[in-house]
Amino acid sequence: MTKAVDKVKKYIRQDIGLYIFTAVTALLMLFSIIWVYHVKVLNAPKVYSDGFGYYLYLPAVIYGDFSFDFIEGWEHPFDLTEAPGGEIDKYPVGVAILESPFFFAAHAVSLLRDHMTGSVTATGYTNIYQYMVLFGGVVYWVAGTILLYVLLKKYMHFSQKVSLAVCVVITYGTNLFHYASYDACFSHVYSYFLLNLFLWYLCWYESREAEGKNRVLHTCIFGFIAGLIFLCRNTNVVFVVTYILYGVKNWETLKKRIFTILRPSRSVPIVLTGIVTIFPQLLYWHTATGHWFMYSYAGEAFYWLAPQIGNFLFSVRKGLFFWNPILLLAIVGICVAYKKRGQLYTGLVAFLVLIVYISSAWWCWYYAGSFGQRVAVDFMCLFAIFIGGVFDRLEERRAQGGSRQKALGAVVYGYCAVCIFWNLLSMTAYWYRVLPSDGADWNTIRDIVGMIW
Repeated sequence: MTKAVDKVKKYIRQDIGLYIFTAVTALLMLFSIIWVYHVKVLNAPKVYSDGFGYYLYLPAVIYGDFSFDFIEGWEHPFDLTEAPGGEIDKYPVGVAILESPFFFAAHAVSLLRDHMTGSVTATGYTNIYQYMVLFGGVVYWVAGTILLYVLLKKYMHFSQKVSLAVCVVITYGTNLFHYASYDACFSHVYSYFLLNLFLWYLCWYESREAEGKNRVLHTCIFGFIAGLIFLCRNTNVVFVVTYILYGVKNWETLKKRIFTILRPSRSVPIVLTGIVTIFPQLLYWHTATGHWFMYSYAGEAFYWLAPQIGNFLFSVRKGLFFWNPILLLAIVGICVAYKKRGQLYTGLVAFLVLIVYISSAWWCWYYAGSFGQRVAVDFMCLFAIFIGGVFDRLEERRAQGGSRQKALGAVVYGYCAVCIFWNLLSMTAYWYRVLPSDGADWNTIRDIVGMIW
């Protein structure tokens, strides 16, 4: 027991900066949730809009009613989607699965309170349920960020300083903080956690494979994680390209990789486990409509021949780089990392191209009410790795000495500071309704800047 405690203490001391950062940030997120929804800003549902659609499966479990008739009279309206054979909740079940520990903890407390006081709070949607879901989002941010840090430090071989700096700028310089607190009911912080988990596990698994320690169980975990990624946000399943292209640098390594991943000992467990993982979604569709497979977003489509890539990336309305300019460093990082082209490089670049194309081809490329381009929160690990490459190069050059290298470092970190300030100001403007959930223009920018004075 003493040895185990000493071991834990050793690990904590090694990465004390990470644990201080995650603890302080988690507390700030929790404080923000209470401030926004209880003290100062809003008197509104905490689980709402798309988040309500993801969440709805959980109260359906306690009511035993997946037609969702129990929501009649609730404060949140919800329209089911017409589908062949019946009406369905168009949102996938993955977020509800990840939210379930927090939901059922709230349900247990509510049942106990109702038993002791005679009140009726165990309805599945009272404040305690909604707050627990948001608090759960903070927990998934902590877990995802620790995974990201380990990925950067252990497998990308960045220093502790660089790895921690990346986690800080990704959290405070983008809309990640917002979607891990204010809007933690949406799918994005859960996808952030899962994609980080997938990359970390991929690197861990491949290192074991190189040592000849492959096991079927470890292989099945890929299918399980990929299935969860699909269940949380269907389009993110293309992230498996990072697995397919792991270690690929040219045609020879591509052929070798394809041969490796198509081996029955790899492909069969992954596919079978993935199918088992997504079975809850298939079962719901079959129960509601009589069909095992369907496209649940009826009437909504991708415009493959007319993607809004320019608007998706640069528009004042919802441009990814306009509202999160710190992510431009990742583009620099892609160029910097080209020569080395590490094991993840080809897969990450391929995924970035695919997901930008897919996301910008969606009919609602601006993704309705949101702070910035919210879908990018899901794959912040990609930006983090390439930003880490920039920081790592700066650290190498600084070690070589010279005023020029110090000046370059000052410019880059100064740029990061400005971007963080801009993001926090914009986030506050969003919370206080200065920045609208959609339709931002240059007058909006003037209003945001005006908050400073």
